[in-house]
Amino acid sequence: MKLLLRVIATLWAGGVGLVGCWVAAPLFSGAATASLDLPVQASIPTPANEFARSFVQVPPSGASGPTAGWRTPGEAEVDLAVEPPEEWVPPEWFPSSPDILALSAMDGSGPTTGPHVKSRAAFVYDIDQGAILYQKNPDDPRPVASITKVVAALAYASNWPDPDREVVIGPEQYPTRSGARSRLSTGDITTGIDLLGAAMVSSDNRAALGLAAAADMHLEQFVGRMNAVSIELGMTRSSWVDPSGLEDENLSTARDIAKATVAVATHPMLAPVASAPHWDLWRKNKDYVRRLGSTDRLNGRDDLLVETAKTGYTDTARYCFTTVLRTGSGHRLAITLLGADGRMTRWADVNRILGWIDQQG
Repeated sequence: MKLLLRVIATLWAGGVGLVGCWVAAPLFSGAATASLDLPVQASIPTPANEFARSFVQVPPSGASGPTAGWRTPGEAEVDLAVEPPEEWVPPEWFPSSPDILALSAMDGSGPTTGPHVKSRAAFVYDIDQGAILYQKNPDDPRPVASITKVVAALAYASNWPDPDREVVIGPEQYPTRSGARSRLSTGDITTGIDLLGAAMVSSDNRAALGLAAAADMHLEQFVGRMNAVSIELGMTRSSWVDPSGLEDENLSTARDIAKATVAVATHPMLAPVASAPHWDLWRKNKDYVRRLGSTDRLNGRDDLLVETAKTGYTDTARYCFTTVLRTGSGHRLAITLLGADGRMTRWADVNRILGWIDQQG
């Protein structure tokens, strides 16, 4: 068990959802909480591994494989508080949460007039209101670069992983493109939770590739699980060929990515990782912990609380960004932007969207 305190977990571990009140996004050690005038529930400091381990699998009667449910220790398995729509039922591996039902309401038409968004595709959804606020080419499949890691995180979580499972980084986790970033070297020994943190927070490519081993799968099996998870979450226009997003054959849409991002923000093991301003990477073979910074420029703003965020870039996909956040005016939004031409364009698009929403009241 690592002694480093890295996660301040919210009452997720006690089974408290985000219904009717705001639960502050978990933060990692050394980070300041965003200053919003929002009701905040108490936080409980707990190491990342203990927090992740607090969710254990409980297969439904007669079920096996990836149909098992989750519960917190000492609790009976609970049904969804809200009856799911007939056309879509959350996968049974997903922790019980009414918020996941937002995914089924994200299908359909929405306004195409609104903020002046320069990204090639955009999808903006008000989670609390269950309303599409704005969309631009929401269902056009595009390469999504490292946003692929959001789906890789869901595939990892769907296999009920042991977050302390040690993984040795080998040649099979070497990035497929020269110059692809990684802070992990061949021979490094780390854990599943650290690979997840490095992949989601700093977009480390070898960490994303290592999630397959952390989930006790071969890479091909893991990619298959990514595609299966997409189907289970209603991401009907997505297909995946690798967990890192380096390959341009990883295709998705703004709407599908928004669904995956909401799922991550709703998952009690993934949300604390995906909202972290940095990650302290532990390696068994090194005598120091390496701090990895977040690629999310919104993290640290005092007018927002970020629940999940992921950036992406390749020459083909261009600049991409997806997030679930709460604004100072109380809007809980899912925003996905794909195909921005400039490095700063995606951030300018976010600001234009937030300003437009505030003007609407």
